[in-house]
Amino acid sequence: MRQGLPSASEGAERKKYKKSKKRIQQEIFQLKEGIRASRRRANNGPQGRPPPRAADVSETCTLPDFAIIGGKKCGTTSLYNLLTQHPHVEPAASKELHYFDLLFDEGTEWYRRCFPAPRWEDGRWTITGEATPYIASRVAPKRMAKVAPRTRLIALLRNPVDRAYSDYQQVVRKGREPQTFEEAVGSESSEYLSRSVYVDQLLRWSEFFAEEQTLVLKSEDFFERPQETLKLVHGFLDLPYWELEAPEIRNKGTYKQQMAPTTRQRLEEYFEPYNRRLYEYLGVDFGW
Repeated sequence: MRQGLPSASEGAERKKYKKSKKRIQQEIFQLKEGIRASRRRANNGPQGRPPPRAADVSETCTLPDFAIIGGKKCGTTSLYNLLTQHPHVEPAASKELHYFDLLFDEGTEWYRRCFPAPRWEDGRWTITGEATPYIASRVAPKRMAKVAPRTRLIALLRNPVDRAYSDYQQVVRKGREPQTFEEAVGSESSEYLSRSVYVDQLLRWSEFFAEEQTLVLKSEDFFERPQETLKLVHGFLDLPYWELEAPEIRNKGTYKQQMAPTTRQRLEEYFEPYNRRLYEYLGVDFGW
C-alpha cells in the first residue's frame, strides 16, 4: 500500500461515517423544511401564487438549480457561502453532499430531500444548489446528467501547483499524509497532481452538459475581486445583482512552510502542457 493513502478498511469506515453524518443532516433539514412549508401555507395559502418552476418540485424538496463542482481547494466553500447570502438563493442541507461520488446508492429521493423547495420571494422563485468538488470524479458527470440534467455547473480553477500544495497541506493537517510534499508528488499517479489536470476533467463533463450550462472561473480572480466574480455568477444563474458589503474569502493558501522553489519550478513545467490545452479549450489564458 502506498503511503498517504487510506487502507480499504479506513476508506470504508470514513465513507460509513460520512453517510451517517449526511443522513442526519438531511433528516434535520427536512424537519425544518416541513415546518417552513406549514408556516407558508398558514400565512399565504396557495391562491394567486405562480406555479412551480418544474414538475419535479414538491412542497418540501427539489433538485438543484446549480452545483459548484470544484476544483478541490479552489475557493468553493467561500463562493458557496457568499452566494447563499443572496436573498434568492437557498442553501442545501449541507454544502458538500457528495451524492454523485460517494452516496449515490442512497437514491434520488434522498438527494432531492437535501434541497428546499423554491419560495416565492419579491416576484420570483428562489433557487438552490450544492458545492461538492465533483470535477475530478469519473462517475459524477454521467450520474448528475441522469438525475439533474438541467443543473448549471460552476467550476473554480486555481493555479494547479498551488491547488496541489493546498490539497496536500489539508491532508497533512488531518493526520493522513506521512510523506513530504516532494515525495507525495514524485509520481505522475499522485492524486495531488491528477486533480490539477483541469482540461481532462472539463472535457469529461462536456460529454454530458452543454457549454452554456457551465461557468469556468479563475480562483485567483475570485480571491482578489470577489464582488466581480459574484456578479458573473449572479448573471449566469439569472439572479438579480446583489452586492455584499464586505465579502469574506476563507483560506487563500498561506502556510507556515512554503514550497521549495525547485519543487515549484518542476511542477510548473509538469503542468505547462496541460495548462496550454486548458487555455485552448476555454479560449482564455489564465496566466499560470
